[in-house]
Amino acid sequence: MQSPTRTSLRNVEPLDVAIVSLGGALAVGTGVLVVVPELSGRLDAPLPDVAINVAATLVGGAVAILAWVRWREAGGVASLLESAAFVLLTLTNAVTLGLLLSGRGDLLDADPASAGAVPAYVWSLARLLAASLLVVGAAGGLRRARPPGRPLVVAIGPTLGLFVVGLVLAAGASGPDGPPPLDGPLLVAVQFLVFAIYLVAALLFRRLYMQDRAVSHGFLAAGLVVAAFSQLHFAMNPVVAIGIVTSGDVLRVGFYAILFLGIQAELQADLIALRRANADLRALREADAANATIAERARLAREIHDGLAQDLWSAKLKAARLTQSDALDGPSRELVGEIASAIDAGLADARQAVMALRVDQEAGSFAEILRRYVADFADRFGLRPEVQIDGAVPALSPRVEAELLRIAQEALNNVRKHADATTVWLRLISTDAGVTLTVTDNGRGFDVDRVGRGGFGLRGMHERTDIIGGRLELDSRPSDGTSISVTVPTRGSPA
Repeated sequence: MQSPTRTSLRNVEPLDVAIVSLGGALAVGTGVLVVVPELSGRLDAPLPDVAINVAATLVGGAVAILAWVRWREAGGVASLLESAAFVLLTLTNAVTLGLLLSGRGDLLDADPASAGAVPAYVWSLARLLAASLLVVGAAGGLRRARPPGRPLVVAIGPTLGLFVVGLVLAAGASGPDGPPPLDGPLLVAVQFLVFAIYLVAALLFRRLYMQDRAVSHGFLAAGLVVAAFSQLHFAMNPVVAIGIVTSGDVLRVGFYAILFLGIQAELQADLIALRRANADLRALREADAANATIAERARLAREIHDGLAQDLWSAKLKAARLTQSDALDGPSRELVGEIASAIDAGLADARQAVMALRVDQEAGSFAEILRRYVADFADRFGLRPEVQIDGAVPALSPRVEAELLRIAQEALNNVRKHADATTVWLRLISTDAGVTLTVTDNGRGFDVDRVGRGGFGLRGMHERTDIIGGRLELDSRPSDGTSISVTVPTRGSPA
């Protein structure tokens, strides 16, 4: 009996473990920086700063595009607002990257020598809006809220609004009513507010992941925990300047690294889902083809039964009446008898054809169908074949079963008409190569090299074998019997 502790551990979600582990590790690291503030210094590193902003721009843009594609394909407020949030973050990263590459940090008061408050407030506002969009989107996704009427406006509206606010702040930076200084309580309060909203967004996306099991939502929930702590680090060191890297920037790298892994996992999950869908489509196509084959064979069986068989039966009755006529002489009566025998043979062949055409899944396994067919053949023609089934024969498609039965029928008819055999053996066996059906007799045999595939019966068996992708082997010698073997590969067997 399993202990309750083991059972409960198995029920723990990996995402919950990741969130708790990340949160704990980041809380400890942040506490160390609070106790030892010297560790949270600023590093003058232009190249790493460029690399961070390039990665943030590319990954953020990819997340925004994928979220928009999910919105277009499946709908959902969460995907739409996630796209809007990352459009906003990507724009701020792209602007920072442009200033880095152009060396014009002075345009937005982001020069490292005299960094002002404007970029810090713009960055804080961007993250506040992005976090709020994510919270609203996740909450709407949990409620299955209806999508807004103008999705494009929702996607780019916050970014345009932030752009206008940034211009206003930049224009008034030098005036007496400019933004408060970097060390003011307002900026710190904003960072703690963004920290709280990011955590709320992480919890909501965790719940959304539990609801829809979307891979992207799980990785986003874990990444938002890192983003939340990056705000606390920004509160301890609130500077946005060209070429300056802080601990908050390092956490940004972690945030976008998790998002990048989420993109990879989502693409892999989509690929797996696509493969499963293709497999389902192949199965449906095979099922439709099998059903169409069964329907067509049933139609042909009805036509033979209601048409050819009835005509032959009528001809048999007329031949019987003709034999009773006093106007027939001896040779004529003998000829009518031969005609009646030929009609009987045609009726038997028609019955065998109808039976072979009516193979379907409701008739039992192929081994049972083969036994019934051979028993009916023995009753009609007096030849007593011996049937041997070796092992468990796997399920075959209706098309394969029908063609194998027709090959067995043709082989038995050849034995009856030409072999002059006293014994016939039928063996059905499942091997590594597939399913093999063998018909062997002790009749007169023939020279295989001379006959080849020229006879209509042998040609038909070869054609049927080719249709089902099998292999036919013929072994016969004059006065030494004949053996016909057909091997059909099954799923999992080598081709």
